[in-house]
Amino acid sequence: MTAILFLTFVPEGAILGILAFLLKYRHSDFPDFRVGYHMGSIMESKEKWDYANQAAGNICGISSAILFAAAALLYGIKAGIGICILLFFALSVPMIAAVLVLPIRLVRRKFEKI
Repeated sequence: MTAILFLTFVPEGAILGILAFLLKYRHSDFPDFRVGYHMGSIMESKEKWDYANQAAGNICGISSAILFAAAALLYGIKAGIGICILLFFALSVPMIAAVLVLPIRLVRRKFEKI
């Protein structure tokens, strides 16, 4: 039970937490695109670049907190391996999709007025 939590929830939560910090506070200044959320439409202006990195960082931070909370909850209720794996995939797929898609949609909504 404990090994499954450390092999699934904790590393993904840590990766998303580090990514949140990098995207929010350490992304490269425009027009240097070494570190940040890379999409062609987002790299068109400084405002879009900064906004998208902030949004992606917030989404990663929230996702990281949810994964750590789920790990603590599952450990607290002594959940079985099957439920841990099921919940891991049920949380991970939408979180990763949100990190990949939401910043683009938020930038479009704010700057392009779709």
